[in-house]
Amino acid sequence: MGDIDVLVVEDDPMVTEICRRYIDSLEGFRVIGTASNGRKAIDMIGLIEADLLILDIFMPDLDGLATLRALRGTGCNLDVIVVSAAHDVETLAEAIQGGVFDYIVKPFNFERLGASLVTYRQMRLQFESIDRRLTQEDVDGLLRLRNRKNLVTLPKGLNRGTLDKVIAHLKQSSSSLSADETADALGVSRVTARRYLEHLVVSGRALVERSYREVGRPLHRYRLTE
Repeated sequence: MGDIDVLVVEDDPMVTEICRRYIDSLEGFRVIGTASNGRKAIDMIGLIEADLLILDIFMPDLDGLATLRALRGTGCNLDVIVVSAAHDVETLAEAIQGGVFDYIVKPFNFERLGASLVTYRQMRLQFESIDRRLTQEDVDGLLRLRNRKNLVTLPKGLNRGTLDKVIAHLKQSSSSLSADETADALGVSRVTARRYLEHLVVSGRALVERSYREVGRPLHRYRLTE
């Protein structure tokens, strides 16, 4: 199975860029396009071969639900994960009726999105591995997998043990820490420490503070949001 090609449909440029960076960092995924509203997304879908749509609801011109209806009306079976600030029952119900794989409410933790993406990829792999008629046990297993949202995923090259050490060190500190300070304390390289710290920022678990010096690049210091 190759990479899963993702189209991000979101009207906030900053959220779009953060989503793009995060999804591209995950093993087995790549963002092949972005669109600021549903109408642009529909036009792009006719030109690119996406596997998965990350879809906002509140957008100008053509909102997420209207986009979903338009896609299903044309027989498009593109998989969809909704990521939106819409948290009313009616919107959720219509999204489910439209066949979305998952529904994530903003503001959200990027690890929740990562868990959903990993689950989605695993289900795709399961479908591809079954070359016979499904038994009830097969169906039950696939549905259980679809409903698992507690998986935690990390970008390529990161591991849970080191991440836990970085988090623990930040928790123990009474002030924000630089990548150099974190690297020295944990016995890793500055580049490695920076990767873990940036992951925490992207996943919403840490904040970065920038202090500007007279010469050179600004100094980045990190602290947990928890």
